[in-house]
Amino acid sequence: MTCRIIVVEDEPLIALDIEQAVVEAEGAVVGMAHTLRDALAMMDAVPCDGVVLDANLGGETAKPIVDRLRTKGVPYVVVSGYTRDQLGFVDNGAPLVGKPFSFAELTVSIRAHLMKPQA
Repeated sequence: MTCRIIVVEDEPLIALDIEQAVVEAEGAVVGMAHTLRDALAMMDAVPCDGVVLDANLGGETAKPIVDRLRTKGVPYVVVSGYTRDQLGFVDNGAPLVGKPFSFAELTVSIRAHLMKPQA
């Protein structure tokens, strides 16, 4: 079974790079959101196994998304130009991929943290 991933990124070109990394990691993008509001609505409407998200969406923090993911027990990978300390809301165990990211680094992180082992 392919893992269903939602991508949350406000920059369209970066969102496409993330989508490509998800596919390379053998996942399927089931939704793409560009704003905090759209992401929260999508998470309620679209079943997913994981989320790749930007920590800053058009000047809004992605903390409400991370809070909801924690509540639902959904794993996530954060991409950001900020450090974990600067963000303050990314769990120590959650992967944080720095921007600008390498495609290979992001793909490895997605595969390691979001993909379920195949039976």
